[in-house]
Parts: sequence; C-alpha cells; structure tokens
Amino acid sequence: MSPSQPQMKLEDIPLHSLYQLLHPITLPAASTRFNNWARTFFCTPSAIFEPESEAQCQLILELARREGRTVRAIGVGHSPSDLACTTGYMVRLTKMNRVIQVDHEKRCALVEAGITLYDLHAELDKYNMAMVNIGSISDQTLGGIITTATHGSGVNYGVISTNVRALKILLANGQTVVCSSTQESDLFTATLCGLGATGLVLEILLEVEPAFRLREVQEPMMFDDMVRNLDSLTRSSQHTRFWWFPVVDKVVCSTADRTYDPPQPAGSWFWNTICGYHFIQILLFLGRYFLFLNSWTQHLAFWLLSEKKVGVDDGHRIFNVDCRYPQFTTEWAIPASEATTCLQELRSWLQQEFSDRKGLRPHFPLEIRFSAADNIWLSPSSGHMTCWIGIVQYKPYGLNVPYRDLFGKFEAILARHQGRPHWAKAHMLRPDDLRRLYPRFDDFRRVLNRVDPDGTFRNEYIQRHIFGQPIDSRVYKTRM
Repeated sequence: MSPSQPQMKLEDIPLHSLYQLLHPITLPAASTRFNNWARTFFCTPSAIFEPESEAQCQLILELARREGRTVRAIGVGHSPSDLACTTGYMVRLTKMNRVIQVDHEKRCALVEAGITLYDLHAELDKYNMAMVNIGSISDQTLGGIITTATHGSGVNYGVISTNVRALKILLANGQTVVCSSTQESDLFTATLCGLGATGLVLEILLEVEPAFRLREVQEPMMFDDMVRNLDSLTRSSQHTRFWWFPVVDKVVCSTADRTYDPPQPAGSWFWNTICGYHFIQILLFLGRYFLFLNSWTQHLAFWLLSEKKVGVDDGHRIFNVDCRYPQFTTEWAIPASEATTCLQELRSWLQQEFSDRKGLRPHFPLEIRFSAADNIWLSPSSGHMTCWIGIVQYKPYGLNVPYRDLFGKFEAILARHQGRPHWAKAHMLRPDDLRRLYPRFDDFRRVLNRVDPDGTFRNEYIQRHIFGQPIDSRVYKTRM
C-alpha cells in the first residue's frame, strides 16, 4: 500500500480533454437519478462516474475543482438516509472492487474499498479466510461500512472499523496518502467513521481470520427474562443478539459461536418463503388500512420462530439475515449500562400505544445487538460498550407506511439514555448535539478543515450535521 503520483500535471490538461478522458466512466444523463435501496431518498447529481482506477478518480477531482462541484462517493446506496445524496458529482466505486493481497501470516487483506461484502466473502473464501465480524447484511461496500462505523454483535467485538489496520485515501488536492494508527493517525481515526468527508477511500488493509463456521441457537423467551438476565445472556456467546416482538411481549434470542461442526442449515423453504415472506407481506399491506392486523402479523411472525432452532453454517451466512422488504428504519446506540432501563422504558411506552385502539403499531422485530468500546472519534461505541436498538417500518410492495411519529417517540427515549444515532440512518442531530455526545467532535471538524478546506467532499448531509448549515433534512425525501 504505497502512494502513487499522477503521471502528468492534471492542471495542464485542457478542459475538453478532461471531458473526453472521463466520458467512458460517465453514466448517461438518463441514468443520473439516484435513489437508495429502500427508495426513501432521491437525488439527481450533476453527473455519476464509475471509475476503475485511482488515476480516473484524480481526473474526477480535477474536473470538480475547475467546475466548483462537490464530490460524493457511494457504494450501493444502502444507507436509509440522504448520506449518499448530492447535487454535485457522485462517484460510484463499485468497479474498484479487487482483493489485492491476502497475508495468512499477518491475518490481513488489502482490498479496494468498492467491493461489496458478498464479493469479499467469496474472494476471502478462496484463501480460506473470512472477515472477523459483520452486521445483518452484506449488500454494502467495504468502504461504506468503514466510514459509517457499521457494526455486528458481540460484547468482545468492536464496530467493523476497528478491524482496519491502514487506509489509502485520495484527498481533495488530488494527492494520495496512506494512514494508520502510527502514520497520519488523526486522518486515520477521523476516516474510520468519517462519513466520506475526509476523501475518497481507495484501499483498506483489513484484519481477517481463518474461515470459520458458526453454530447458532435461536430460542424464544419472555421479555422479562431477557431483561432480567441481559448481561449474562450477552456474555454467554461470542455473538448474541435479540429480536423483540413487542405485541407478544416476547423475544427470540440468538447466540452464535465458532465451531468445527459440519454445516447444518436451519429453517425450511415453506416457512421462510411462503409464510415468512409472502403471507406476512400481504398482512403488512392490509395493515396499512386495518390497524389491528399489524398485531395479528406480529403474532404470526413470532409463531414462525417460536420453536428452538439450531443451525451451523459459514460465518457470514449466520451473521446475515433477510431484510425481506424495503423499509423505513432508525437505529440508536446507548451505553450498555443503560440497556436494561432503556428497554423497560421502551416497553412501557409501547404497551401504552397498544392499549389505545388508535395507538402506534410498530412492525417487527426490534433488533438488539452489542459492540465493544472503541476510541474512534465519531463511532457510536466510542468510550463504552454499546447496546444498539433498531426499529423498522416495512414498506409492503414498496408502498409507504406511517413512521414519523413512531420513530420520533422511539428516538426521544433513546436520547434520554445517552443515545447516539447510527450515522448511516436519518436523524435530527446538529453540531451542538453531536458535540455533547462526542468529545472529539471538534477534532474531527479540524481534520476536515485541514484536508478539505474548500469542502469538496461536503454534501448536504455533511453540511447539515457536521457544519450546521440550515439544510432541510427532507430535501431529498420526495415521498412521505
């Protein structure tokens, strides 16, 4: 991983030649409308580029400098917010997706940032290696999960950014820099949850481990039993997570540990597909018109999971779950020491809603996970072991459902327990709020001002949340 220099002075290239050089990687104008995976945020960038090399990325930055455009890197657009949205230039890095080198002895892999986790799993498997930990999906690019401090679950496992050993970044001035905990350490720490604002992340030196299988046990339990034994349950396995079904006041507890057992996939096509997908989606659709059906749907979904299940499979197949349908979602991180009281407060609030015939009806399940403390400036786990609590409202057949009042009350409770929102998901916090939550927030801003003084990488999300510009958080939300 070594910096490379341009083969020519970019400022000497005539503008018309820049256009010609970038034409092969520029999407047609008809293809420039962008929406995220859940189709909840939309934007129309000035242009979308799909570079295949560092040199092409440098050309894009040079054109942006001359035309006064901002530049926004994206992966697959999975973030359920306007984090990726821009009216400037959008750089889709999914063609920069190579695994450059795997070192078994040092347990690391040098990888281009645009690779999706699904492709990374397949490539690492060729070397009999695997990522240490991942979240509930593998659709995102590696660069996307690193710059948002995306997490999995496990009290001894940090957010995925903590598995990064070094980064190669293309700065706004067109120069590349390699950074790590010992080299350009402030830039390194800022970029590990940098929201794409420090520069274009080109390569990632990632800690990996020998390929492994996980043995997962899913077992239903009462909500009170989960809360009463929360600490012991979360420490009872390498990776513990919970799915909470508030209408039935019950939880499915998943514990997973590394194993040498042979593969033993759990579940069945009939229950997972016919009942667990299609029939439930019909009920969710009808629940848009008949509120009481949302409770019936939750009872059915829990019933499908009410038997103890044991499964053994490759690690990423156990970590990942089926998101099923497009959705509105929010997720917040609280200190693990606050988890018990916060969950009890959430339960009291939801029970009040259920007692009201016209009260709010959340979809299911609420997901509860944990991560170890870290020292990344803007990581929601910075400074303490963390409990993550997420809530969704599904969009059956892609149709909108009410969610804003539900999410507003949910977030207010999490905020009372020192909550920090997941950076990839929509939230209302501004610089003064973030400064109270993150002691190194101003250090982060100082790094941005140093490496990007002209704001090349500051899209509307960065301008609003990091620099306090009065930009409507719904500017790209053309629906609902």
